[in-house]
Amino acid sequence: MLAAGPDVLGRLGRQKRPAIERACGNADAFAEFYAGYIDRVVVYFTRRVLNAEVAFELAAETFALAFERRAQFRGASVEEEQGWLFAIAHSQLTRYWRRGSVERAALERLAVDVPAMTDAEIERVEQLAGLRELAPVVAGALEELPADQRRAVELRVIEELDYAEVAAKLAVSEQVARARVSRGLRAMSRVLEAA
Repeated sequence: MLAAGPDVLGRLGRQKRPAIERACGNADAFAEFYAGYIDRVVVYFTRRVLNAEVAFELAAETFALAFERRAQFRGASVEEEQGWLFAIAHSQLTRYWRRGSVERAALERLAVDVPAMTDAEIERVEQLAGLRELAPVVAGALEELPADQRRAVELRVIEELDYAEVAAKLAVSEQVARARVSRGLRAMSRVLEAA
């Protein structure tokens, strides 16, 4: 599932052409593109959603979209390739915050089933993302939220309630519950990025 072994991203950087550009007619090049970025993309999501499994699902949809859009890539360097991929990732993160769920449209179009992560993979992602080290920062960021956002985030993220349950506990509409969680997570994400 996740890349392992030598520095695949380092090898990507030594390539003459971006892997995604070569992937248009070459499955091995897309596999190289995936292997070169999967860890970084999963860590990017994990540090923002604080959940390795959700992060992996977001990464899966991001790579499915990258595969679908690979012919649209117009860059000429590995740096542009990375920027292109992380623009897709950022878009997926924004959708997740707004909807409160992972969009799976590209995965469904490609008929890709995302396998469940093993406990060892979850632990590895959490270690790569430095979640243990971020725990005090996360706790501080949560405390800084307005009370209504803090409680909404606690119910959704910590207690893992769905939005209907969050709305019922807060005595607000589901739309208001989603908005509070989204605003709270965005604010926390800004604090985590600064850290």
